[in-house]
Amino acid sequence: MRDRRATVVGVAAAHSLPLVGLLVFDWGVSHLLVVYWLEVTVGVCRQTLEGTFAGRRAGEWAVVDTRWGWRSPFRSLREKRGGVRPHSSLPTVYPRSFPRVFDLGRAGLGISVAAGVALSVTLPPSVLGESLALASLSTVAREGGTFLDHLRSRPYETLAPQAILDGQSVLGVFLFGVFSIWGTALAPPEIQTRVVFLLVLSGRVAVDVLGVVADGPTDTDPETATDDPSGVSSPSGDPTTVVRTDRRAVCVQTVVGGLVGLFNPRRFAAVVLPTVLVGLVFGPVWGGGVGVTVLTGSVAGDVIERDLARGHLVYEVYPECIVCRDRLLGASQWRLDRRTIADVVDRTGTLDRLLSVSTVRLRRHDGDGQSLRCLRDAVDPSVFEPGVRDDSRE
Repeated sequence: MRDRRATVVGVAAAHSLPLVGLLVFDWGVSHLLVVYWLEVTVGVCRQTLEGTFAGRRAGEWAVVDTRWGWRSPFRSLREKRGGVRPHSSLPTVYPRSFPRVFDLGRAGLGISVAAGVALSVTLPPSVLGESLALASLSTVAREGGTFLDHLRSRPYETLAPQAILDGQSVLGVFLFGVFSIWGTALAPPEIQTRVVFLLVLSGRVAVDVLGVVADGPTDTDPETATDDPSGVSSPSGDPTTVVRTDRRAVCVQTVVGGLVGLFNPRRFAAVVLPTVLVGLVFGPVWGGGVGVTVLTGSVAGDVIERDLARGHLVYEVYPECIVCRDRLLGASQWRLDRRTIADVVDRTGTLDRLLSVSTVRLRRHDGDGQSLRCLRDAVDPSVFEPGVRDDSRE
């Protein structure tokens, strides 16, 4: 209860800072809009970061490619088990939460970036400078205090990403922007600017305080939070063979694939269109810089995803099964009974041979199977054959 009161007081104190601008600098709604734009943007960033701490698997939701070729980022991580703790002061980060967090976070950040561009174009530099100077103090007081309070008291392991970063957060960004713009540009002239200023400020304080009171840090949404499937058990005894993934080869293959992917119409359009538009407005140098930045960011995102998905895998071969374990996340990912293996296919390509790695496809009798990529030291596929059993220990 004491923590809840402290949070409420902190939120109210943070929102009292714009009053200094009203009383001392004769601010209007335009200044307040800049303050709230920065706070909302940093708030969405905080919620996006906290969403990666969610310990429960997200509920049923689609992560699919669209007909235009759009690939949902980090989708290959949605079935990953386990997590990693980047620092002793932070909770565990779960890669399986990345797809949902990214899908929700990019919506809020996209709106915020668009609003920031509009503000920088329409408002004079003096308004932006004064507002941002005070907004930085307000943001540190509000979002910094909230984040530290959540680290101390929020049970992230019982929450799903939707319970931290949901559609209401994105809707709040949009609604406050609309209301503030109405007060700035469309309010009737008989309404004083300070009246609209106080209305906007009061509404924001009321929403934040009510949100703290109504939504305690221990709440869990049973409709969007589902228990993590039970871990994959390993048989007793030591494995006959341990095959490791070459992390360097994973990254090199991803970079090469990203550059070759420029021939994909979707990625080509994503790089060329911003380059052309910026080049027409600001010149070819700026256009080229934007193109290089977009391509680099896209490839870097793919490298991070592939490294988390494949870069730390170890395959433990037992007489009766094969267990895939992730060394970084400290959890087994899947287990395959060797009696169900119908065929072991060597899929090693030219790039694999140049990197001294191999790729093996384990095909089951039902037609399904597993692909083992970037195996270190170009391991012989025969170690995965179902016929190699008890004799392999000798």
